[in-house]
Amino acid sequence: MKTHKPTLFNLNFALIWLSTFSLMLVFHSFNATLPIYIERFSGSVKYAGLAISALTVASITARLAGGFLLDRYGRKLIFLGGIVLFLIPTVTFIWMLPVTVLIILRFFQGLGWGITHTASNTVAMDIVPRERVGEGMGFYTLSFTASSALAPAIALWYINHYSFKYLFIIASCSILLSMIIALCIKYPSIELKPTSLNFKEFIEISALRPAVTGFIVMFTNSVVMTYLPLFVTEIGLESGGLFFTTMAIANFFARPIAGITIDRLGLKGCYVSILLAGSALITSFIIISQASILPYLLIGGLIYGVGGGLIQSSLMVIVVESVPASQKGRALATYWASVDLGVSVGSFFWGFIAYTYGYRLMYNFAVIPIMIALLVFFTWRSKKAEPTPSSPSVAKGL
Repeated sequence: MKTHKPTLFNLNFALIWLSTFSLMLVFHSFNATLPIYIERFSGSVKYAGLAISALTVASITARLAGGFLLDRYGRKLIFLGGIVLFLIPTVTFIWMLPVTVLIILRFFQGLGWGITHTASNTVAMDIVPRERVGEGMGFYTLSFTASSALAPAIALWYINHYSFKYLFIIASCSILLSMIIALCIKYPSIELKPTSLNFKEFIEISALRPAVTGFIVMFTNSVVMTYLPLFVTEIGLESGGLFFTTMAIANFFARPIAGITIDRLGLKGCYVSILLAGSALITSFIIISQASILPYLLIGGLIYGVGGGLIQSSLMVIVVESVPASQKGRALATYWASVDLGVSVGSFFWGFIAYTYGYRLMYNFAVIPIMIALLVFFTWRSKKAEPTPSSPSVAKGL
């Protein structure tokens, strides 16, 4: 007999998707525009990277604290508190602050972002039925892809036609909308376990395997997100933006496909997706390193988008399926803190490599960390790191 699949696309799922999407529109808009604000009002480009660095450093710390608080005090209180902390600096930006003050407030905004993003992911995974966790994860994370594809272009267009002040007003309204939507969510009842306040309670050991893998993969992220526009300029192409459009489209379709595959094949589906993802990322770096005409670049973007979508969806499924609901917040915090750390460390490292060896060799070198990530993932042996057999969607693969 065919078993009835629990409903995935219900009102609760739509609400957490929209709430997350509204927050991430602001996040990606600021990443694209605040460096321009700093350069324009400080008169120097050397401080432009501080806006992102300040947020990243704060968010790594806040994620770990947020994961602990989510599992101890519940989802709704921490989620809404994080949104408020993310909102306050954004509203303050409306007064067109001096650059030094803005960077300081950006640090506090990073604290709010770390808590809010971890909380929204945790709430989403509470809402998604365990039998459809892969599919649910794939569709939920489309909010990341859609916002990253839309927000930078819209924000850059807006500051070129209007002003930063009105951008900050719209961003504040978007965060307020996210809060209103979050208030309408029916939060699933989760058993909260009292925990002692010590360092071990901030790290989820069971999530370290996907977290370390994610760190190594995202260590290479900046070779595309930060340095590809510079590489495109160097080789004399003027259509670098098409690379990111192609990448976003491929990523958009890869995420739900990965999720459906995982739900049908179980743990084997995760392994297949991660192996395919690693192969795609390696192939994309090789193609980009040889690119001299636009079609090569677009093919590289297409393959990179597929690899990124597959591996992120698969690693997150393994994270949430490795722990009971009462530890899910801490597990997701451990994963996302590792991802943030990988992006932050990689930005500095690949800048040095590009300066020393050039962009083409940099893309060839980027293959090495992906190989290491696959080696780490497939050789890591720990019973605590494996998904729980009780999960209907993953148990079939065990």
